[in-house]
Amino acid sequence: MNDQTALITGASSGIGFELARCFARDDYRVVLVARHLDELKEAARLIHQEFEGIDIVLLPFDLSLPESPTELYAETTALGLQIDALVNDAGFGETGYFSDTDMATELAMIQVNVSALVHLTKLYLRDMLARNSGRILQLGAISSFTPSPCQAVYAATKAFVLSFTEAVQHELKQQKTAVTMTLLCPPNTDTNFFHVAHADNTRAARHTVSARAVAEEGYDVLMEGGARSLPTMAAKVNFFSSLVLPDSMLATIMNNQLHPAQR
Repeated sequence: MNDQTALITGASSGIGFELARCFARDDYRVVLVARHLDELKEAARLIHQEFEGIDIVLLPFDLSLPESPTELYAETTALGLQIDALVNDAGFGETGYFSDTDMATELAMIQVNVSALVHLTKLYLRDMLARNSGRILQLGAISSFTPSPCQAVYAATKAFVLSFTEAVQHELKQQKTAVTMTLLCPPNTDTNFFHVAHADNTRAARHTVSARAVAEEGYDVLMEGGARSLPTMAAKVNFFSSLVLPDSMLATIMNNQLHPAQR
């Protein structure tokens, strides 16, 4: 049995759940973090059904609350858990023109997608550096590379994750540590993201890839210590388009994909 532990936020569904499966398949103890305990219990049931004997710890935390990262870290410390792999998957979006969307929702989005990610990275990275071992997977998105009208705040949070991750990756090289950090940038993925973001009736929601394919490719890059994963051909095409097309054209494309009126 593997004696290592992985902590995955946003683990009750979607990419987070599929990443938890990958760790469980390799005999990691998995610490599943999400807001709702009943959804965590269902995720644990499915993982136990497929991988018998895996040690699963359920920690319901709402990462939109500023105190949650500190409390989560304190809880894993109190349980005596050494976190060998941290996956910052938790995140959500909101769709619509910025002038029309709900400010409270977007501030909560910034808290989850940016502040909690930075806070948890700070807490667990220091422990990893002290023992010179550990892996961190940060969830970006294809929108990390493009302006995205109708998801302006969400795309900006993912652009932050891109910049933050690449800067810390460089710092880790300068520190000559065995600790690695990987950025996973999925394309439009078949999860409940579009439903939560009120984007079910957009073109983007109709053209998605499987969460399992995204997670497995991202997991492999993480285990290899790679810097970035662009899972599936869809992500690679989107990324290379961002390199050759001007931002104004990219914004027009994204508006057509994300505006609810575009069916």
